[in-house]
Formats: sequence, C-alpha cells, structure tokens
Amino acid sequence: MLVKQPRWMYIHRMKQSRVLAPVSLIAALVLFAATLPFRDIFAGGLLHAFAEAAMIGGLADWFAVVALFHHPLGLPIPHTGILPRHRAKLTSGIIDMVQNRWLTKDTILERIVGWNVSALLLSTLDNAENRERLLRLLRGALGALLRDIDEKHFSERLTQLLARNVHTDDILRWTGAVGSRGVEQGLHGTLFAYGIGKGGEWLNTPEIRKVIVRHLHDIAEQYASNPVRRIGKWMAESVNALNYDDLAEAIVRTLGEELVRMRDDEAHPAREDFDRWMRGTIEGLQTNQEVRTVVEQWRTDMLDNGRASELLRQPVERLRAWLIGDLEKEDSVIMQQLRAAMEKALQGFATNEESQRQLDHWVKEKIATIVEQHHGEIGDMVKHNLEKLDDEELVRQIEEKVGDDLQFIRLNGAIVGGLVGTGIFLLKYFVFP
Repeated sequence: MLVKQPRWMYIHRMKQSRVLAPVSLIAALVLFAATLPFRDIFAGGLLHAFAEAAMIGGLADWFAVVALFHHPLGLPIPHTGILPRHRAKLTSGIIDMVQNRWLTKDTILERIVGWNVSALLLSTLDNAENRERLLRLLRGALGALLRDIDEKHFSERLTQLLARNVHTDDILRWTGAVGSRGVEQGLHGTLFAYGIGKGGEWLNTPEIRKVIVRHLHDIAEQYASNPVRRIGKWMAESVNALNYDDLAEAIVRTLGEELVRMRDDEAHPAREDFDRWMRGTIEGLQTNQEVRTVVEQWRTDMLDNGRASELLRQPVERLRAWLIGDLEKEDSVIMQQLRAAMEKALQGFATNEESQRQLDHWVKEKIATIVEQHHGEIGDMVKHNLEKLDDEELVRQIEEKVGDDLQFIRLNGAIVGGLVGTGIFLLKYFVFP
C-alpha cells in the first residue's frame, strides 16, 4: 500500500536536491583546479579528466534546464526561455491533452457506465448522521421557501389554479362524497340534534314570542270576519278568556317539549324523515338542477371573479406562519413527518430493484447529456485557469512540480560527463598513447 509522504519531508527532500546540483558543480570545479598541476601523472590526470568533463556536463545541463524557463544569466540567447516564449503552444497542447486525450467524451461515458448510483446513495444515507444532514438541508430550504412566499400573490395563483381545475361537477362530487361519509358515520344525527337544540333556544327568545303574539292577533282578526264572531272575540278578550300572551306561552312550551323529544329520542319519526331527506339530497346532488345552478353561480363568483383570493389570503398567511414556527422547533411536526417519510422511502427503495435501476439509468442519462453538451468547457476551464497566471507565476508553478527532477538532471549531467571524460582519458592513455 502506498503511503503519502508528509509535506515537510517532501519540502526537505526538494531543498536537498536543489542544493546538491550546484554543490556537485562546485566540487567538479574545485577538483579541476586542484588536479591541474598533476594532470601529467596517471592518477592526477584521471581525476583531472573526470573533473573537467563533469564540469562541462554539469554546465551544459544547467544551461539546458535554465533555458527551458528563463534566459541564462539574463542574456537574450536565441532558443532560450522556451516555455514563456511558446506559452500559447503550451496552453494549446495542455488543453488538447486534457480534453481530447485524457478526458475524452468516450472515456468519461465509459467510466459512468460502471457507476452504481443507487448503492452509493443507499450506503450514504444508511448513516444516521448523513440522513440528519439531509433533513437539516431540507429544513433550511423549506424555511427559506416559506419566508419568500407572498401570501397575496400565492392566494391569487391558488385561486387561478382552482378556477382552471375545479368545476361544478367536482364540487358536487366532493360535497356528495363528504356528505355520504358523514351519513355513514352518523354525523347527520349529530347535526340534527344540534339544529333542534338551536331551534329550541331560538323559540324561547322574547322576539319569537312577540312574533307569535302578533300572528295570533292576525289569526283572531281573520276569524272575526263577521259581526257575530267579532262580538265573540271582543267578549273573550274582555274577560281575558282570549289571552294572546298565554296562548303564545302555551305554543312555545308545546313546541319546545316536542323539540326536546325530537332531539333526545333517536326513534322519533322526525329523525327518520330527516335521515331519508338527507340521503336523498346527497344522492341527487349532481342531478339537482337548482343545486347545480347555485353551485355554479358560487363557483363563478368566488373563483372566476377572483373573490376567493382575498378569502384565502388570511388562511394562507396563518398556515405559513405556523409552518415557519414549527420548522424552528426542535420537535418539529413537519420534520418528524419528513423523517418518517424518508425512512419509509429508503426501506422501500432498498428492496425495489426496478426503482434502483431506473434511478441509475436516469442519473447516467443526465450526466451523459451534460457531457455531450458541455464537454468543450473542459478546455475552456483549463485555458481560463492558465490565463489567470502570468509568465513568472506559470514558470514558478512548473518549477515547483518538476524542479526536483530537473536538479537531478543537472547532477546526472555532471556525473555522466565525468564518467565519459574518465573513459576518454583511459582510452587515450592505454589504447592511443
């Protein structure tokens, strides 16, 4: 297994190599000067030849290495400072190498084929901490979305959406479904009892008594349509035999007692009549032309004319405020629901191979489309990054990456040159004396 070197070791080794090359050249120069008086002796001549060739080889390689990046000694010698001078060609070559040789469309697409996106997703979200991070991300996104909602605009858009998609038949069908469900659960009985109770309270109000008394007076007047009855009415009123207040009290009491029986007696005939009427009304909602006309007028007034937007505005604002407040709580109801939904969805996805296959296909298809459409941007990115560097910075970065090896080229030049010089000396000494 490869072990990555610590950065301090790399820097230390690079400094050593950059010191070693000039030291070797200086050593060759010193050896050349020291052996100059002894070059006629075999050992001295051998060392002198080695030092001379090593010095020449080291200087030649130094010149070659420096010429790649700079003008040696600052002199504008032809064919030196190669990289800055041919920067455009270098950039073009790097772009071609990266875009058309290393990261070709076919190479990228071949690599994508082997991806198992579903397995990666499941392994990532199998970690509880990663799931919580995703939930926190959703929480923040939901909060930002809710805060940006304009309740007026949202209400208007919601009204427009309802106007386009909600028709009279829909309203009648939903109303019928809700009504049928309520009848099945016996809610209409509760509604009947509540209505009867309110009717009893309304019957006992002073205003209703006054209405009853007035109607009794009207009935008595209609009864006294001839002189005989008028005399009889007058005599009954005179001896208080016809007391309208007492009659009203008796009527209210009688009706109230009957309403109590209707409310409390589940077997009362009125309950059966109400049940039959309610069921028939619900069943005939969609075919009742009068109801249909009323609902259509209401729908037009509320939705098509936009009146519903003002009615929806306050509920929308209250709902938004509640949602934002709930998201800020640690025990958020919304987040609890999202967490439960995520757990359930992950469990289902983990056992559904078809869903996994579809996700993998969709992701790879989208990436392939992006690669096809934007592959040329790889070269643009490389070009943009290179153009941000001036010549000095570009040379510095290249030297940082390959400078270590370049110093060893100089060192090798000195060593190889010295060995060649030694070989030539021995050849001249023994073979061609």
